[in-house]
Amino acid sequence: MASNKKAVKVSIMQREFTIACREEETQGVIEAASYLDKQMRAISNNNHALGTDRCAIMAALNISHELLVERKTVGRDGEVSERLEKLHEKIDQAMDNIRQVAL
Repeated sequence: MASNKKAVKVSIMQREFTIACREEETQGVIEAASYLDKQMRAISNNNHALGTDRCAIMAALNISHELLVERKTVGRDGEVSERLEKLHEKIDQAMDNIRQVAL
């Protein structure tokens, strides 16, 4: 492990894992592991017949779907921001024209 890496222990589905990460990533790794654990437990509680591997795959699919939906939302927000910026520019131009006519 490189000197700038830190070993972080996390628990997922009652199994301990040691993850190497940079110091500034520690909290994110802990939060990600906790989120994954909650997702896997929810899946396992709804279907006791699923093994850990299948729970992990289902959780990965669910989390991937959440990410894709979020990315689309952010993309739409960016489009809205661009349109608002263009409208703002048009308003500024109209205000400038009104000021010039008033002179």
